[in-house]
Amino acid sequence: MAPDLLEGAQWQCCRVGPDAVTEPAGLEKASVEWMNAAVPGTAAGAVRDAGGGTDGIDFDADDWWFVCRVESAPGEHLLEFDGLATVSDVWVDGRHLAHSDSMFRRQSIALTLPGGLVEIAIRCGALRPLLARKRPRPRWRSGLVAEQNLRWWRTTLLGRMPAWAGSEQPVGPWRPVRLRPRHAVEILRRSVQASVVDGTGVVDVRIDLESRVAPVAAVFRLGGIAVSAAVESAGGVHTVTARLEQPDVAPWWPHTHGSQPVYPLTLDVGGALLDLGTVGFRTVSADTTEGAFSLSVNGVPVFARGACWVPPDPVSLNASYDELRRALQLYVDAGFNLVRVTGTMVYEGPEFWRLCTELGLLVWQDCMFATLDPPADEEFERAIAGELRDVFADLQGCPAIAVVSGGSECEQQPAMLGLAADRRGLPLQERMIPDLLAELLPGIPYVSSSPTGGVPPTRIDTGVSHYFGVGAYLRPLSDARTAGVRFAAECLAIATPPERHVVDEYFGSSRQAGHHPRWKAAVPRDNGASWDFEDVREHYVRRLFGVDPADLRRADPELALDLGRAASAAVVEATYAEWRRPASPCAGAVVLSMRDLAPGAGWGLVDSTGVPKAPWYAAARVLAPVAVFVTDEGLDGVAIHVVNDLAAALHGTLSAQLFGVSGAPLEQIETTLSLPAHSGETLSLLTLLGEFRDLNHAYRFGPAAYDCVVVRFTDADGTVRAEATHLLLGQARPLLADIGLTARLGHGADAHVLTIATRQLAQWVSVDCQGFQPADSWFHLAPGQSRSIRLTSAGGAPPTQVLHVRTVNSRNTVTVRPT
Repeated sequence: MAPDLLEGAQWQCCRVGPDAVTEPAGLEKASVEWMNAAVPGTAAGAVRDAGGGTDGIDFDADDWWFVCRVESAPGEHLLEFDGLATVSDVWVDGRHLAHSDSMFRRQSIALTLPGGLVEIAIRCGALRPLLARKRPRPRWRSGLVAEQNLRWWRTTLLGRMPAWAGSEQPVGPWRPVRLRPRHAVEILRRSVQASVVDGTGVVDVRIDLESRVAPVAAVFRLGGIAVSAAVESAGGVHTVTARLEQPDVAPWWPHTHGSQPVYPLTLDVGGALLDLGTVGFRTVSADTTEGAFSLSVNGVPVFARGACWVPPDPVSLNASYDELRRALQLYVDAGFNLVRVTGTMVYEGPEFWRLCTELGLLVWQDCMFATLDPPADEEFERAIAGELRDVFADLQGCPAIAVVSGGSECEQQPAMLGLAADRRGLPLQERMIPDLLAELLPGIPYVSSSPTGGVPPTRIDTGVSHYFGVGAYLRPLSDARTAGVRFAAECLAIATPPERHVVDEYFGSSRQAGHHPRWKAAVPRDNGASWDFEDVREHYVRRLFGVDPADLRRADPELALDLGRAASAAVVEATYAEWRRPASPCAGAVVLSMRDLAPGAGWGLVDSTGVPKAPWYAAARVLAPVAVFVTDEGLDGVAIHVVNDLAAALHGTLSAQLFGVSGAPLEQIETTLSLPAHSGETLSLLTLLGEFRDLNHAYRFGPAAYDCVVVRFTDADGTVRAEATHLLLGQARPLLADIGLTARLGHGADAHVLTIATRQLAQWVSVDCQGFQPADSWFHLAPGQSRSIRLTSAGGAPPTQVLHVRTVNSRNTVTVRPT
């Protein structure tokens, strides 16, 4: 492979007024301030890396120039751009060679260089003046953005949504730029279609090549299979086609359900070995009968759970490979098996897709449309067709792609604004996109938008919904069941504070949280609303814990934040428990969102630095491939649900231990349980006991007798596969001075282990350890019980910071000092 001459090259960037400099030569006369810039990257990333603040900078208001000079050998070269944001022009040695007005299109420029120093200059023009130009009116106004003319420009809405945290508009060469010698054989186009027929993996492949010497033969290899193929040449293009068949193919599964085998695909043509990537074999389908939306992989229904993706570095849009892997590993560790890339973000690059394939994560891919009215314009539609051909072609053979959506809230926005159905048609989403998808990614389920399927499209109990009944709309937790959700492509959305040490690092202390301007700037809200999503969290603090968070914040700001964290965890745990139980009509739920855009109380289950927050741990327990959880069934007591997503059957013992209000253990039962692969079972605790008990104090014949229940599923060799502690009397508890909480740090075979024990019920035990991630946190611990928690760090070093263990029902915090 010929070297990329720009690898490791030093780029510089500068900022000038709109059209103040129209060609590179003008930069020498202009008074500009240069700064080093990472490419791929953005102007905001360069400002940040130079030590400047990005707050208050409108990156759309000015032109940004990026310039690089490198040595080259004489000869034919290709200058390749994987993405320039947004309206850009390219010069090489002063010659204008390209113009682009989409950040989502690739470009390849053929060059003949004389050798020596070559200068590449990119101007990313100011978008603000272009947005101010008069354009045809849309059929409706989006409430998500201030500039309705954004609908004409192919750029991300990140940084352009006033109600969302994060103000940096991505401007610049945000995707890789390469300058390389032209190869003897170049791939012009590729088509790789993988399918499974009666257990045989079939790959139909077509490669269009450009070659200095016309090849006469070629060989494709798929894993250990080799197939010779003839080459047909016409008009200077050489086309190689073949069908490869892999008998007894090993299917690819989401990590919750099986393994992730893939097969390397190569083409040997004229002695040149071309890497065509890997191919994974799986089938994916969506059942939409009778108002359902349910995904099946390899013929097995999958409860699809996940979170909406936020890039790990939304400023530069170029996280390192390690950062990207850590971000996606958090999906796996949370029990999620689906990543949704929403229409408000950007298309992700090849490393994202390789990692999702490797880690066993399905991807719901939105086309980059959200709430705006797409223009009915032929030139615009041609540009979209080219954009989507690039995107879909890159995903051929990738087993992670599971669903394609035409965009986010494209149908919901006009419907909620009252437009009649005959005035809100979407030709792109209804015809062009599904036609391209059927051509390039046949068999992948498609939805025209999210939400969709109901009449109106906001309907919750039909098709794909965005469910914020529990969450933004302050419904009781029981609404998660009574609403009849079939598939929630977005849900919950609660502004959760990060862990205490993160709050201290970014805001000084909890006393700055709540109403400090920097804190409130990170809290998402609906544009124009009189409330924000911190108000949503505080509503559930009042409802669950029976306290006024505003009064508590004055007296005890630390406890106020802790109750907010616990309320978020309780909401996520209860909602997912309702939806994952075997009898639920819900086939999937995707939280909005996985990660915060800025430090503070955002929607994310993970904060902006990548540290999991309280609801992440709650989700991880309910959504593990093997899980046990409990739901309140009113006068029927409580139900125990055991789920096995794995490809193998499980055999073991289910036990339940009941504790009284005094903390004393009252009763314990055990029963043998066998769970087939990919199955679940619900058992009534009253039935298991064989006698009536007012377990959840629903009848209220007298004082409550039972306080909590601990349920465990233990397999045949004695390993506890899943465990849950359920508070039978709810969350509202007195704050005690001391509950006998202890913690001790030890060392296991391959990790540091924190053992926590308690004399009385410990409610929402949290482990706060800077630089380390506990395997579990924000859990309940029954009286007299203990739990050993693994602590891991990226480097494997032992903890050096003080660890804090606390609960929301005790004033006492246990401090553990590493020795």
